[in-house]
Amino acid sequence: MSNESARQLAIDAFAGIKVVPTSLITYRSAGMVIAIGEQQQLELCDQLPEGISIQRIASGAAGLRIEVSGHLGAFEIRIEDGQGKISTHKADAVLDLHQTALLQRDMLPPGYFHLTADSWDAVALGEELQELAGEFEKPRYFEYDASICAHGVNGKIACRQCIDACPAEAITSLVERIQVDPFLCQGGGSCAAVCPSGAITYAYPGIRDQGKRLKKMLQVYHAEGGRQAMVLFHPQSVSVEDYCATHDNLLAIEVEELGSVGMELCLSALAYGASQVLLLVDDQVAPLSRKQMEAQLDWVKALITGLGLDPARISSFSNPDAIPACDATQVIEAAIHDMPDDKRNAIFQALDHIVNCLKPAQPVVDLPRPAPFGEAVIDAQKCTLCMACVGACPGRALQDGSNRAVPEVFFLENKCLQCNACVLTCPEDAIVLKPRMLFDHELRNRARSLNSDTPFACIGCGKPFAPTSVIAKMQDKLKDHYMFANQRALDRLKMCEDCRVVDIVDDPEALGGQFDALRNFRD
Repeated sequence: MSNESARQLAIDAFAGIKVVPTSLITYRSAGMVIAIGEQQQLELCDQLPEGISIQRIASGAAGLRIEVSGHLGAFEIRIEDGQGKISTHKADAVLDLHQTALLQRDMLPPGYFHLTADSWDAVALGEELQELAGEFEKPRYFEYDASICAHGVNGKIACRQCIDACPAEAITSLVERIQVDPFLCQGGGSCAAVCPSGAITYAYPGIRDQGKRLKKMLQVYHAEGGRQAMVLFHPQSVSVEDYCATHDNLLAIEVEELGSVGMELCLSALAYGASQVLLLVDDQVAPLSRKQMEAQLDWVKALITGLGLDPARISSFSNPDAIPACDATQVIEAAIHDMPDDKRNAIFQALDHIVNCLKPAQPVVDLPRPAPFGEAVIDAQKCTLCMACVGACPGRALQDGSNRAVPEVFFLENKCLQCNACVLTCPEDAIVLKPRMLFDHELRNRARSLNSDTPFACIGCGKPFAPTSVIAKMQDKLKDHYMFANQRALDRLKMCEDCRVVDIVDDPEALGGQFDALRNFRD
């Protein structure tokens, strides 16, 4: 059977697997429009059909400040004049007639129309505005699990990749976690692609559904005699007929937003037997989405180069540029595992399969930031084993040895998100992160010690209560403090909490000789 015949059967198999539906978001609009612009621009509204309910706000006055927030059915326009007087207006839709839009976003909210005099089309705009009244539904594109989110720790922002990548500005910080406005979210998918932990995921279609479709498509293609499968992810706005006509081994997958295609899909496609994975980027892909895609491709290219593969095996290109040439002579036997519904596990499963097939010469490869994999290195000369990093680590990559006899920090590399939470939390500035990928599955999943110390025994009762290095540093830092002016006071630093209290009570010189344990009772 030819590649063409195998391709058609493979595409049919892909389409035959139904995806799990997501919940819906409903917009409710009465169709009331507010037009904002200078007087000359507002006069263009006279050309619109009479049935449109439209209010006009002139913005030409000196010192006027206008802020727009909201979405279809729930816009708010806040106006502050030159004297500081503030007024607010509600609208279902906004018609922005300024040369430069009031809202500067890659993805404007539903119901927000920005038109200049050059782009004005009264007929087309009138038809759109007349259809604004009613209820409108769209899929809820994301799922969010705050329990594994690395955004905030102990009041500090550690990771904000999803916020910076969202072209719709639908994600905001709540310090310890993020918040996604489902009415602003338009399914750009960049947030899920850059999230290091998988806390935010693309829900329609989900990872597992896309994995099932991808695996089935490639299985059918190869079973029917197809060779050198090239998987092409492309946005709905691009026609790929010409590419398919010149490449009979091209398996095209249309996605609503190209930014939703993460590296878990690309690596899994290689693991399932694709010879090359391509992302077709056109002008409709939001600049922020394109930026995050390029950053992801940087680290995945470093990864597959470390595996001994041509970096063009996973690459992007722009229409109408030619498909990148690729050396696909190294064959990867098709994997049989199902893609898990978890981004990191999906990447690790695909990686482990490819490693087992290729057996790369080098055991590890360095990755550029912001790759979400790597190691943490602790400077033992600075570290006091205070365990602040352990408490801050959202991925549980850093773990303490509190159940052991020796104070110790352990590290699980497969869980490290490279999120910077430990670096921000460490009071001694003792931690450095190094993005990399360890190819050995066993080593990546084995806990190893980053720093340890002998426990210090209380000089009063002999009970171990702190790392020896901590006691030494405390004595060195406090030896000149007035509260530790004599040897007995300084020795109390070598005592556990209970013995320290007893010694203070017994010491007539404690607290300047003014300590009286019974004073509160007498008073």
